[in-house]
Amino acid sequence: MTSGSLARCAAIDGVALGEGAFSPGPALWVGTREVAHVDHDGVLDVRLTRAVIRERRADLRDDPRVHFRRNTSDWVGLEVTDAADEEWAYGLVEAAVSANLHHRR
Repeated sequence: MTSGSLARCAAIDGVALGEGAFSPGPALWVGTREVAHVDHDGVLDVRLTRAVIRERRADLRDDPRVHFRRNTSDWVGLEVTDAADEEWAYGLVEAAVSANLHHRR
């Protein structure tokens, strides 16, 4: 995913584009909470929340584009390599925004 794709995601209601707290470069924010950024290796990290990961675990686990952290985490890594992947990732970013809206101030 590119920073241009992040800019598209920034148009989601409740999202702001700003500097990343965990990785240099642009990141998506919902209030005081970072919800997505692109790592140095091009993987899109998305803060889905544990609840959303739990709800979608079967689908996420079966998708080779999804990388889970070793320890329980709100975050998953998404490999985005083409336009179809970008659409799929956009949907997950929307889910992350919805799950984190209570942090908006």
